[in-house]
Amino acid sequence: MWWGVLSLLSWVPLQAALLNMETITVEEGATLTLNCATSPAKNASLQWLAPSGFTIFFNQHPALKGSKYQLLHHSATQLSIRMSSITLQDEGVYKCLQYGSHVRTKHVKVIVLVTPFRPTVEALVVRGQNGDKHVVLKCSTERNKPPPQVTWLLGSGLEVYGRLHHEFEADGKTCNTTSTLMIHTYGRNSTVHCIIRHKGLEGRQLVAPFLFEDLEFCFSPFLVADQETASDAPEQSSLSSQAPQEPTSMVSMMENSSIQETDEKEKKHATQDPDLTTASARYTGLERRKSGILLLTLVSFLIFILFIIVQLFIMKLRKAHVIWKKESEISEQTLESYRSRSNNEETSSSQENSSQISQSKHCMNYITRLYSGAKTKRKEKAQHWKLEGKHSRVPESIV
Repeated sequence: MWWGVLSLLSWVPLQAALLNMETITVEEGATLTLNCATSPAKNASLQWLAPSGFTIFFNQHPALKGSKYQLLHHSATQLSIRMSSITLQDEGVYKCLQYGSHVRTKHVKVIVLVTPFRPTVEALVVRGQNGDKHVVLKCSTERNKPPPQVTWLLGSGLEVYGRLHHEFEADGKTCNTTSTLMIHTYGRNSTVHCIIRHKGLEGRQLVAPFLFEDLEFCFSPFLVADQETASDAPEQSSLSSQAPQEPTSMVSMMENSSIQETDEKEKKHATQDPDLTTASARYTGLERRKSGILLLTLVSFLIFILFIIVQLFIMKLRKAHVIWKKESEISEQTLESYRSRSNNEETSSSQENSSQISQSKHCMNYITRLYSGAKTKRKEKAQHWKLEGKHSRVPESIV
């Protein structure tokens, strides 16, 4: 009982969120616009959240850097943003939160479509267990999301399904689709069209034709079920929609049980049957030529780009070498000037020192001269005093 009540309580908000969810389908590489309009509230704030939980915009302030997210409009009741170059990583549920007296949430589910490329048709001639030869047509298209619808349009206006196979890539979202059709009876001038329908094509169709005249067999070009109508086969080979029941017109048959056996015996028949190699060379000749020309153009373009890059690198090296040479010359000149300045300073300092020494010598000579002169003067004065003393003493003795 309690478990039922809890599950009911948890289901109510989940159902409300699902009812409030908007779904937007956008093609890969296109631009996505997310608009969040709420009822007015006092001091309300709006916020957009990515499927990973990170904030994209809070009011008019961006939270994620980059030119992928742009602000279109912001007000108290509306927050509109734009996302450019949508990829598969942008797929998921986006949330718009309004913060006011209580929190309101709006969910937007974004689905990214990957439209298929133009399909390619391949043909293979195989031999059955009883020796009968038939043609296996294979229509392939790469990188689709969701898987496309593949049908075959016959010359009589009849559209049938082939054996469909989807091979998903590592991301688990995109897939490569292949449809296989087995042809038992055909006309040389007949044509089969592979038609691709996809949700991202918006009603358009991708069509790839295949002409049976590209197949050249060593046996009769028409496999007729009734011998009585074999002589009329060239007249009935145009596959007109007026006579789809004649035995010479193209009749498509699906043999799901024998497809696996033919796939396993393709390699054996390719080596044992010369008709198989001739046919496969004929129908794949045009495709290989186109791919070879495209490959040559791509290789030549890459070589040209590499040549330009090498030339630019050499030019940069030359410029750097010239700059380095100039800098080295300037540095050598500065060193020479510095050395000359230092030599001049040393010579000037030596001259100043010699002049100072000569001046000091002159001063010492002058001082010694003065000292010797003073000495001689003192001696002369002392002798003079002695002579005066002698002269003064004689008259006293005489007296």
